[in-house]
Amino acid sequence: MSELIIWTYDWVPEGPRGFVRDLRLRWACEEAGLAYAVRTVPFNGRQTNHLSHQPFGQIPFLSDGEVEIFESGAGLLQLAGKSEKLMPRDPVGEAKTVQWMIGALNSIEMVTVPPFDEPCREPLRQA
Repeated sequence: MSELIIWTYDWVPEGPRGFVRDLRLRWACEEAGLAYAVRTVPFNGRQTNHLSHQPFGQIPFLSDGEVEIFESGAGLLQLAGKSEKLMPRDPVGEAKTVQWMIGALNSIEMVTVPPFDEPCREPLRQA
């Protein structure tokens, strides 16, 4: 089995803390009992420092051996393919899992994430 690596930022501004989407991938790995590592990319320079992995300069992205995938929903589908705890292997179970995952990402989440009044700023640098 390949090594799963969940990539996230090395720092997250206070506003979105707790809402960063790498949590979804970590939670899925924990639920399924999948071994994984967490690695970070710098928050500073995030617009350009990992565009080869995530074309929008965001996190998370998932490394699974030769497979590199961005967007948390796509990563969840990748992980679901590794464990029947996350997605049953019968066609009806698979379809219902995909249906509810997309519903959660597109409908439920939109009303649960609080608006952030202030833009994400770079962390203050020590003089």
